[in-house]
Amino acid sequence: MRIVSVDEGSPAQRIGVRAGETLVAINGNSIRDVLDYHFHAADGDLEILVSSSPAATRTLEVRLDPGQALGLQLEELKIRLCGNNCIFCFVDQNPKGMRPSLYLKDEDYRLSFLHGNFVTLTNMKKWEIERIVEQRLTPLYVSVHSTNPETRRRLLRPRAERDILALIDYLTQSGIEIHTQIVLCPGYNDGDDLEATIGDLAARWPGVRSLAIVPLGLTAHREGLPQLRGVTPEIASRLLEQAERHEERFRSRFDAGFVYLADEIYRLLGREVPPAARYDGFPQLENGIGMTRDFLDRLRRRRRLFPTAARSGERAFTLVTGELFAPILEPAVRAAVERTSERVEIRIVPCANHFFGRSVTVAGLLTGSDIARSLEGRELGDRVLLPPATLNDDGLFLDDMPIAALAERFGVPFQTGLSTR
Repeated sequence: MRIVSVDEGSPAQRIGVRAGETLVAINGNSIRDVLDYHFHAADGDLEILVSSSPAATRTLEVRLDPGQALGLQLEELKIRLCGNNCIFCFVDQNPKGMRPSLYLKDEDYRLSFLHGNFVTLTNMKKWEIERIVEQRLTPLYVSVHSTNPETRRRLLRPRAERDILALIDYLTQSGIEIHTQIVLCPGYNDGDDLEATIGDLAARWPGVRSLAIVPLGLTAHREGLPQLRGVTPEIASRLLEQAERHEERFRSRFDAGFVYLADEIYRLLGREVPPAARYDGFPQLENGIGMTRDFLDRLRRRRRLFPTAARSGERAFTLVTGELFAPILEPAVRAAVERTSERVEIRIVPCANHFFGRSVTVAGLLTGSDIARSLEGRELGDRVLLPPATLNDDGLFLDDMPIAALAERFGVPFQTGLSTR
C-alpha cells in the first residue's frame, strides 16, 4: 500500500518512514489495505518493511505505547465490484450522461465494515471469510433479499452462487454480528417467501441483529430491464400487518423488534412513523430505517432552528425537500418555529423528481436541475436550505450542478441542512 502521508510527530515519522513509499509488511504480514494496516499495527512492537522501489526495501523497528497510532495515512481502497446482475439494481436505472462514479457497483465487505454498505457476500473467497473472522470485521451489513436459494438466484442473478444461510451461520457463530436487509420486489420475495425469510433470519438472533425491509426503487430509465411492480399502498398495508405481527412476537422473545420497515412504507399509507423506542437504537438509520423519527425527535429538542437569524437580519427561509417528506416537514417545522418563538417566515417547497422520474420521491435523489425547476418564479426569501444528502463532498448534485450555480441563478444564499443538532 502506498503511503500518502506521515503524521507530524508520529512514531512513523520518528523512525524515518516517508510519504510516497510503499508499506509492504508489518511483523511479516503483508499489507493489502488499510484494514490489514490497522489490524497488524495494533501490536506494541512493530517491524515494518517499506520500499521506495522493488530494489530498495528497508526494515524499520518501533515500539508503540498502549493506544498509540503508528501515524501512516495510506492510499484509498481499490473497491471490489459487484458480480451480480440484480433485477432491481438502482445503478442500472441511472440516466445516461452522469459522472462515471455513479455507475459504479460495489460489492466489498470492507466497505460494509467501514461504512455500513450492504453486500450480498456472493463474491466471497475462503480467505476473505477467514479474514473477516480473524480481524473481527464486525458488524457487517448483508443484503439477503430471500433465504430461498431459487428466489435469491432470480433476484440477484449472481455470477457465483453461495449458500447465504450457511455463510451467515459460520460468521455469526464466529462472533461476527450481522444486520440484514430485504429489498422487497412484489411477486418475487413478498408474501410466503418473505415470511420464510423473516423466520430463517430471526432464528439466528442475536448473531443476526436486525432485518430491514425496504421497497425497491423504480426510475423512469428501465429500458431493456426486467418488468417489475412497485410497492403499492395495498402491498404496503399487507407488509405492515405482517411486520407488526412479527415484531410483537420478537419483542417478547428478544426484547427487540428485529424487523424494521423503511420510512417510505409509512408514508405510502399516510401513517405516522413509530416512536423512537420501536427502533431499538436505530441500528439501520442510514438505510432509511427511522430517519423520519430521528429527525422529528431532534427537531423537538432544538431551542432554536435559525440561531443566526437575529444576528444576520435574515427573516424568510425556503426549505426544499422531496415530495415524500414534504407533508411531514412542513407541519413539524412550523410547530417547532412556534415553540421556539423565532420571528421567521418559512416556505416549504416539495421538489418533483424529473431527472429519475416522478416515482422517485426521496429527498436524497434530488438534482440541481430539478431543484432549480421547482424554485423558478417563487419568492425565496433570504436563504434556501437544501437536504444535505443531495450533495456529495465536492458540493455537486447528482447531475453535476454545483450548489454555487443555484445561488448565482437565484441571487440568494443556498446551504444544506436545517439545524436540528
